[in-house]
Amino acid sequence: MKVTLDANTIQIVNLFQNMTGTSVVDCIPEADEIYFVVAKGQYGLAIGRNGSRIKLAERVFKKSIKIFEYSSDLDEFIKNVTGDSEIRKMEKDNGLLIIDVQQGNRARIIGKNGKNIKVINRFLERLFDINMKVR
Repeated sequence: MKVTLDANTIQIVNLFQNMTGTSVVDCIPEADEIYFVVAKGQYGLAIGRNGSRIKLAERVFKKSIKIFEYSSDLDEFIKNVTGDSEIRKMEKDNGLLIIDVQQGNRARIIGKNGKNIKVINRFLERLFDINMKVR
């Protein structure tokens, strides 16, 4: 695991951890969103009852927040970051993970202008030293 955070990101992580009571594994702040990877088993804690904690964090940061649950198992982590997308097949090849998903789920995983896949790949590079490609 090779996660290096700048001072601004460390402040964001500390504030989020204090608000939610979670342990943050990694964080990527973007212009309009903040992406957090929280420790295994802490996804529900980060969201809070009826979304209360995440709503509070979004008001404080004035940005949309996306939360993913960490797993040391790559396959499980991929399922966590791709949501309920049905992954038909995963192949690992020299630092590249190729996932095959149903056509209807491709756009959601990739995101507008590739935004989602870029963030997912940044997390995968930092946490697992691998990149992902969607077929």
